[in-house]
Amino acid sequence: MDNMKNLIIDSINNFVFESKHNRILTTDTPYFEKPLVKFAVARDSLFEEYKQIIGPFHQTPHEAFEMEFGEGSFHTGTVISIVLPVSEIIRKSNRSQKDFSSIEWALLRTFGDEFFIHLLTEHIITLLKQQGFRALAPSQSKNFKTTRTDAGPTSNWSERHIAYVAGQGSFSLNDGFITERGMAVRMTSIVTDAILDADKRTVKHHTENCLFCSKGSCGACIKRCPAGAISKDGHDKNKCFAFVYSEEARQRAVALGGEYKFSAGCGLCQTKVPCEFNNPRAKNK
Repeated sequence: MDNMKNLIIDSINNFVFESKHNRILTTDTPYFEKPLVKFAVARDSLFEEYKQIIGPFHQTPHEAFEMEFGEGSFHTGTVISIVLPVSEIIRKSNRSQKDFSSIEWALLRTFGDEFFIHLLTEHIITLLKQQGFRALAPSQSKNFKTTRTDAGPTSNWSERHIAYVAGQGSFSLNDGFITERGMAVRMTSIVTDAILDADKRTVKHHTENCLFCSKGSCGACIKRCPAGAISKDGHDKNKCFAFVYSEEARQRAVALGGEYKFSAGCGLCQTKVPCEFNNPRAKNK
């Protein structure tokens, strides 16, 4: 199945490079740079462990597939994890911000995070279907849900946790995810019944790539957070959510040409930090 993996990776890369939708139209600025694509076995035991770590509501690939295609439809398969690094131009625009996201980052929130990623996953699902396989993107399916808990908003399909199983990187103090292309990234994933070779997880601990969590140094994201939602004890999801989806942030998104429901984002803790565009632990290992 190496040929199939290469076909998928090439198709993802080509779509990101060539799609007119991966652009801020007024400036021709790309939302995303070259993706990182990795594969996980759909029945990896970690997916079951997430029911204890995250909650019993978090779906396994098996469950997500059968909710889409019917009971008994899934036997084995693969989860494709796609990491989309935010472009240098957009990251640079956000580094100078102190109180709210840049214009470019706000537009990324609607047209990159939502619209483009949806088009990308549909493109790959169509490719897999043409090759005789079934597939779905659980975070974009009708069964995807986000629940408000005491700890904050929690979904039944976490792209960061999926990426961890696929060996894309590790978590960070601010609840972000540090890949080999850093933390200023977006993620999506696809579950398919195609059987493809899995990538190996290289980190030994779930926060290994974070300088603060692994070495007690850094903490730059604490100072960058305009909502005061990050401390040495971690990330307050409720404070973060209240800031990112405040009425002011939503109205700002609309004023800039984005959509009210997606708001203007923030991303300050993902930019102007050592883990913005690479893994800061890589050179220290």
